[in-house]
Amino acid sequence: MKKVIWDSMLDADLNVRYWSYLSRRYYMRDKYSKIFLAAMSSGTVASWHFWATVPGVWKGLSAFSALTAIALPIINWSKMIENMVRLKQQWVDIKNDYEMLWISFKNKNKNDADIEKEILRVKKKEVETSKEEYNLPNSKKLVYKCTDEVLKSRGIDKKGG
Repeated sequence: MKKVIWDSMLDADLNVRYWSYLSRRYYMRDKYSKIFLAAMSSGTVASWHFWATVPGVWKGLSAFSALTAIALPIINWSKMIENMVRLKQQWVDIKNDYEMLWISFKNKNKNDADIEKEILRVKKKEVETSKEEYNLPNSKKLVYKCTDEVLKSRGIDKKGG
């Protein structure tokens, strides 16, 4: 039971960090693509003297701007960000539940039967939350980064100590 609570708590912590980072990453992409689009679609930018000296660059940026304007509604980063933030909050709740279970287990505040009931309740919540992660981007590199952060924050070295 101790291992289940501990491992689940670490997994929830990893998910909180992962969805936080990923939502920030996509928020920044969305923000900068909209800034780029606004700047490139402004008529004033076209009248800058600089563009007269490099017309090929201006044409390329204009074409890229048009493609960006077409792609943004299809990509729908805003909806993805909204889903990621919601997932992050659900994982925060799950992590908090596991941390409370960990404290109860360590302090022997509850009997084993009550702790097992709580574990099952939180596991159900975890399963439901995990179903919602479908169709969102994933990044193995980010998972490794978050894993390292979780281990470091919990005082665990990578060798398992």
